[in-house]
Amino acid sequence: MTKGLSLRWDKNSIQRQWKPIDFDYPGTLSEIEREYCRYYGINFENDFSHLVHGFGYCQLADFRLATHYFRPRLGLSKGTVLLLHGYFDHAGLFQHIIRFSLEQDYSVLIYDLPGHGLSTGEPAGINNFQQYVEVLHHYVTVCQSHFDEPWSLLGQSTGGAIAMAYLMAHRFDQINNPFKNIFLLAPLVRPLGWKRLLWLYAASKHWVKSVERKFMPCSHDAGFIDFLTNKDPLQYRRIPLSWVAALIDWASAFERLKPSPLSPIIIQGGEDTTIDWQYNLRVIDKNFNRPKIHFLPQARHHLVNESNEFREPLFDLLEIYFKQ
Repeated sequence: MTKGLSLRWDKNSIQRQWKPIDFDYPGTLSEIEREYCRYYGINFENDFSHLVHGFGYCQLADFRLATHYFRPRLGLSKGTVLLLHGYFDHAGLFQHIIRFSLEQDYSVLIYDLPGHGLSTGEPAGINNFQQYVEVLHHYVTVCQSHFDEPWSLLGQSTGGAIAMAYLMAHRFDQINNPFKNIFLLAPLVRPLGWKRLLWLYAASKHWVKSVERKFMPCSHDAGFIDFLTNKDPLQYRRIPLSWVAALIDWASAFERLKPSPLSPIIIQGGEDTTIDWQYNLRVIDKNFNRPKIHFLPQARHHLVNESNEFREPLFDLLEIYFKQ
């Protein structure tokens, strides 16, 4: 994120003027849209010659989803990376992985999940995870004809859960799988403190609609933690119980699904105190065909926003797979 910039945009102003995204003719970003991109450091036009940046919304199901695409050196893209962010996140927080993908000459697609960032929907809420899956399915269907193959799917945390749910719901195998690479970064099945979460939900679901969010030390990058906690206007401060209920239902169902023949690439940090990663890896290993697990012993949860010390090994791993 760009430090020291004052806030010269707001969510409502962008939503009042934004237009449906055009994947072939992106047009020019408005001044307020450029301010938003500068604020989050996703204004890459000066760093990559001939870069095309499209921004607008996709109307999918009942949601208007804020979506970005970046095409490096128009016509010379090596493929496309579709990014799925985590809970409470949004496209503006993914500048490092977007930049890395562009440096590898890949096009990038990213959208704000329903109820996140600039997208519409209950703030940080969802009725069930199937809504996330349906949105992803429609998004891939809409975008596939506009962006170069091969495609890679990269999901961080809740984005990883959505990726897994999507792949298993559609029963993809090695032949009909639309993605060459499937990267799951600290994928969510259960958060840490699962039993306590179940107890608190049962005790409070009839009395409250949301609970206060606690900002966890999800990265060694102190600047990122400060930005997330104090300077990001698109962060929500409460967790809707609708989302907790949806997570409980999905996590319980996930354990009972028929195993997938796919082999995702999993990258997990050993100092992750957001999710119960030991349990999650066991379940994922059972539900997929010999997933390739890479372990970063000292990394925390938000791998795409870790400090350089831990982000560089992550990108080194991704680069190896991109070049295969």
